[in-house]
Amino acid sequence: MAKKKKTVYKPQKQNNKGFIIIIGAVFVLAAVLLFIISNDNNKPSQDHADSAQPGQEIEVSYENQPTVGEEDAPVKLVEFFDFKCPHCASFAQQVYPQIKADFIDTGKASMTFINKPFLAPDSFTAALVGEAVYEQNPDAFVQYYDTVLENQGEMNEPWATEEFLLDLVEKNVDGIDLDQLKKDLDNETINQRVEDDRDMSAQVESTPTILVNGKMVELDYEGSIKPAIEKALEEAGEQ
Repeated sequence: MAKKKKTVYKPQKQNNKGFIIIIGAVFVLAAVLLFIISNDNNKPSQDHADSAQPGQEIEVSYENQPTVGEEDAPVKLVEFFDFKCPHCASFAQQVYPQIKADFIDTGKASMTFINKPFLAPDSFTAALVGEAVYEQNPDAFVQYYDTVLENQGEMNEPWATEEFLLDLVEKNVDGIDLDQLKKDLDNETINQRVEDDRDMSAQVESTPTILVNGKMVELDYEGSIKPAIEKALEEAGEQ
């Protein structure tokens, strides 16, 4: 009796050329995408590319802005600040007193404070109360500025509430009618001033940002701010 032959399954040979072409195309596409992504990552973002740098001129309106020093001082300084910014608190306590003693008290410079309320919603609240204080008694603004920054809470906590700020004003700021201050917080004109500050401060990225006669300087008193003021005084024929 003849033995039955075993049937062994043999798959058909497939043509792998198409598969190889597809795989190759995938690798080429991946390489192209990687190149594009790499180039995009190496380019500065539009925001970064457009951000102001030291020496750049910033457009500023000084009208209705809290200012200390002589109106006709030959050098105009500006601080863009946020009441919730810890670096602003350091500037107010360590650098501003040097500027004041060397240049503001001597009549050589004035300093204007412009809100950049960008860190949190209560940054706007603190700025609003400051504008209301300034509206009622311009000379009291610096007291408010110093007091809030000295009593600054954690940046990531909503400490700058209306209640907290009004209590600070009542206990620390002279010449303010608290009832009038509360009414002024709803004043559309005062709200608009904070909005205008926010729009103007969009030209700079961070706080504090310091300008000397409209030009940004680095945050180094001896190395940058003081020399820039002295140069501006020399250009004005004051030295």
